[in-house]
Amino acid sequence: MKSPRANSSRSKSPALNSPVNVAAELTFHTRRTYADPFNQITLDVIFTDPAGIERRVPAFWAGDKTWKLRYASPLTGTHTYRTECSANDDRGLHNRKGRVALTPYRGKNPLHRHGPVRVAANQRHFEHADGTPFFWLGDTWWMGLSHRLSWPQGFKQLTTDRVKKGFNVVQIVAGLYPDMHAFDPRGANEAGFPWEENYTHVRPEYFDAADKKLAHLVAQGITPCIVGAWGYFINWMTEDQLKAHWRYLIARYAAWPVIWCTAGEANLPWYLAKNFPEDDRTMVKGWTKLIRYVQATDPFDRPVTIHPTAINRYTSRHATDDETLLDFDMLQCSHAQNEAVGIMIQAVRETYAATPRMPVLNGEPCYEMLGGTITAPWPRRAFWSCVLNGAMGHTYGGNGIWQCNQPGIPHGASPHGGNYGNTPWQEAMHFSGSKHCAIGKALISRFDWTKFEPHPEWAEYTGNVWLPLDDAKWIWSSSNDHPSKDEPNRRRYFRKTFTLPRGKKIRDARLRFAGTTHVEAQLNGVSAGVGWEWKTGPQFNDRGSLLRAGKNVLSIWVEHRPATGEKPGLLACLEIRFSDGTTQRIVTDDSWKVWERKLSGWDTPELDDSGWNTAVIAGRHGDKPWGKIGSPDGSLHGPQTAGIPGELRLTYVPYAEPVRLHGLTPDQTVHAVMVNPATGAERKLKTLTADKNGSAICAPPVNHTHDWIVLVRANR
Repeated sequence: MKSPRANSSRSKSPALNSPVNVAAELTFHTRRTYADPFNQITLDVIFTDPAGIERRVPAFWAGDKTWKLRYASPLTGTHTYRTECSANDDRGLHNRKGRVALTPYRGKNPLHRHGPVRVAANQRHFEHADGTPFFWLGDTWWMGLSHRLSWPQGFKQLTTDRVKKGFNVVQIVAGLYPDMHAFDPRGANEAGFPWEENYTHVRPEYFDAADKKLAHLVAQGITPCIVGAWGYFINWMTEDQLKAHWRYLIARYAAWPVIWCTAGEANLPWYLAKNFPEDDRTMVKGWTKLIRYVQATDPFDRPVTIHPTAINRYTSRHATDDETLLDFDMLQCSHAQNEAVGIMIQAVRETYAATPRMPVLNGEPCYEMLGGTITAPWPRRAFWSCVLNGAMGHTYGGNGIWQCNQPGIPHGASPHGGNYGNTPWQEAMHFSGSKHCAIGKALISRFDWTKFEPHPEWAEYTGNVWLPLDDAKWIWSSSNDHPSKDEPNRRRYFRKTFTLPRGKKIRDARLRFAGTTHVEAQLNGVSAGVGWEWKTGPQFNDRGSLLRAGKNVLSIWVEHRPATGEKPGLLACLEIRFSDGTTQRIVTDDSWKVWERKLSGWDTPELDDSGWNTAVIAGRHGDKPWGKIGSPDGSLHGPQTAGIPGELRLTYVPYAEPVRLHGLTPDQTVHAVMVNPATGAERKLKTLTADKNGSAICAPPVNHTHDWIVLVRANR
C-alpha cells in the first residue's frame, strides 16, 4: 500500500491527489482544547463523488488536537468534501471544505488494480470491485497485532511466506483478544493496549502501530479480515463503548480494502463463566445490534460477517439473530480429526442450501498441530471437504501462528487452564498444511471455479473400505469397573508389541478403534490417530510409514468419562498390508498390557512391559452395552466432488482406494488425471469410458498410499 498522503485543512480549500482504490488521508486540527476529545468530539466528512453520490465518512482521533480522515473510491475525477463536527463552533474541524482528485492506478497490486473484495451478484462467491473473481485463501493470525509478532522483522517474514504460497486474506483481531484476560500483557503491542484500562477512550498510539502491520498486508496484496473484538467483550464493555470501538475501526480502516468480522466466537461466554461453554443467546442479541451499527456506519460497505463458536450449527447464521445482516457465512468447525470431517461437511451443506444465499467458507477448521496431533493431512482434508461442498474459499490455521508463540516464550495457558501448544510461529510457518491448502487453491484457480456445483452423488468407493472389527475384543483394566457418574475422568494406558517380518515390504497399514470416551493411539511413539466417536469407529489409513521390520508397538490411551454413563472399554484393529498381498492383523484381546498411569517411554517398543497388568476382556464385538460398531457415513467420509456439469469435475478421495464415478454421459469417453493433494504432482490415468448408466471406475496408482484427487474432463 502506498504511504498515506497527508494534507492540512488550515488552507481554505485543500486539494489532494491520489490513485483510485488507494486511501487518501486528510488531517484536521482543532483550534480548541478538549478535556476528553475522543468522547467529546464526533467528526464526519461528507464526500460527493463525480457521480453525485454522497458518503458520510467518519474521521478518527489521532491524538492530542489531531483528527484524520481516510477516503478511497474507484471513480476517477474530483471528489469534494465538507466536514461536520459535533462542536460546530470549532473552526478547525467544522465546515472545512476541499477536494480530492483521484487518478488511474498504475501499479500491480490486485487490491488497487481490481478494487477491494466484495460479494458477487450471484451471492455465491467473492470478487474484486471490477468483477474479477476472488478465491479466499485465508490464514489465521488472531494475535498478529500484538508485540509477539514483531514489527517489522517478524511480521514481514510471515507475510512474505504467505504471499509466496498464495494466501490472500489474513484474519486478525483488533486488540481485544481471545484466550486471555483484558489488558493481559500478552495482548499489548509496541505502544501498549488499544484502550485505556477503564475503557474511557482508545489509545491512538496502539492503532498507529497496528497501521504499519495492516498497511503492509495491503501493500502485499493481502486483504485483512479485521475481527473487531472477541465475543465475551460484550459483557465487559458497554454497548456505547463497543460502538465507539467499531466507529474508530471503520474510520481508520474502512477506506482500505478490508473485510469486517464483527466478533470472534460471538456466542461463547468468558472461559470462567458459569455457563461456559454454552451457546449464549444474550451475547448473540448484543452482537446483532453491533452488526447493524457497523453496516450503518461504514460508508464503503465492506463485507461483514461474524465468527461463531464450534457449538451446534457452527455457522455465522447461528451467531446472529438476523441472518439477513450477513454478507457471508464464516464457519468454525471442530478441532479434531475424523470427527471434524462430518461436522464441517454437514455445516457447509446446510448453509449452502439455506436462505438468504451468501458465500460460505470455513473460517476456523482444525488447526494444524493443535495439541500435537492434528497433522497436515487433516487441514488438507478440511480444505477439500469444504470447497467441494460449496465453500468458495477456505481459511487455514497453524497452531503457534494464531497465538504468535515466540521461541522460548509461548502464549501459555488460556484462562481455562488449557495450553494449545508451544510451537513458535517461525516453525509453524513451515507446517506442510499451509502449502497443501495453497496447492488446492492453485488447482481450483485453473478453472472457472465460480461455476462449480457440489455433487456428492457423483462418486463413491467401489467397496467397503472400513476395517472389520469382528475378531477384536473389548478390553479394559478390570472386569468390575463400574464408576458412578460423579467420579472424575480417568485414563488407562494399553500397549501391544508385535513383530513384522524382515524382507517383506509394507504397502500400507490401517488402524481403526472404538473406545469410551476419548482415545489417542501411537505407533512406535508417533501419533497415529485421535477420536471419540466410538459408535462408528474412526479409521486411519496410510499408517505404514510409522512401522518398521522387527519389533513394533501399538500404544493406546483411553480417557473414560464416567459422566457419560458409558461402560469403559477399548476395541481396536491394526491391519498391515504387504506388497506380496499378505496381511497381518493386530486386534485387542487379552494379550495386551495395561497400566493405570503414564510412564516415561510407555509408547516405545523398547519399554519392558513385563510388569504391566494383562488386559481383561470385557466383551466381544457386538456385545451389549456397546453393540455392533457401525460404519461411518459414506456421504460424509467418502469421496467429495464438485465441478461444472458436462465439462469437468474434481473428486477428492480420502483413502487410496478405487472409486466409482457417477453422472457421466453414458458411453462417453473422458480423460482422468490423478492429482497428489500433498505435492500438486499430476499423473495421467487411463482413459475412462462410462457404462450405459453413466458410471466408470477409477483407481489410483498401485504405489499411492494416501488421499488423492481425480480430475475428469470431457473428451472434446
